[in-house]
Order: sequence, then C-alpha cells, then structure tokens
Amino acid sequence: MSINNINSIYPLSANGVSKLTTDLSKLYMLEDGNETANNFASILTDSMKTAAEADTADKVSGLQLLAGQSDDLSGLLIDAQKAELSLNLALQIRNKVIDAYNEIMRMQV
Repeated sequence: MSINNINSIYPLSANGVSKLTTDLSKLYMLEDGNETANNFASILTDSMKTAAEADTADKVSGLQLLAGQSDDLSGLLIDAQKAELSLNLALQIRNKVIDAYNEIMRMQV
C-alpha cells in the first residue's frame, strides 16, 4: 500500500494559495464594476463540473479497488468525501438560486 503525500491531497504550496485567491477574487469581485450574468453562469457551471468530476473520480477509484487493480482504500475514502462535499456545495448553490428566485417572485412591482 502506498502512502500519499499530504500535498497531493490538498496542495498548500504558494501556487495553490495563489490559485485559491484568484478563484475567490473572481467569485467576489466584479469585473470593471459590472456584474454580468456570465460570471454567475460560469460559477454555477464550474460548480456542477467540479461535482461531476469528483463523482467520476470516486466511481473510478471504487471500480479499480473492486477489480483488484488498486489497494488504496484510503484514496477511495478520500475520493468519496471529495465527491460528497462537491455535491453538497452544488446543492447549496442550487438552493440559494431557488431562494433568490422565490424572493424576486415575491417582490411587488
């Protein structure tokens, strides 16, 4: 059984921190002072794509373990947790969108 480096699970290098900072600035900052629908659509699309990729990685590692091609049970559990977290994030984003839509529909014009 191989032991993975902690950085392969959650990279804490300066590069990873700068990427996280860039992603967060895209999420919370407005480009040129204008908020566009493309920004929100891209955030939603990226969230769904990340959830789908994590689910696929979880399924692949599970199938590899069942087929005997891998003996990395901890990697399987980590992939399952990543898939669960990304699915929960996607569901929370969806719930916030639905709440915002319902709030707009309740507004009187």
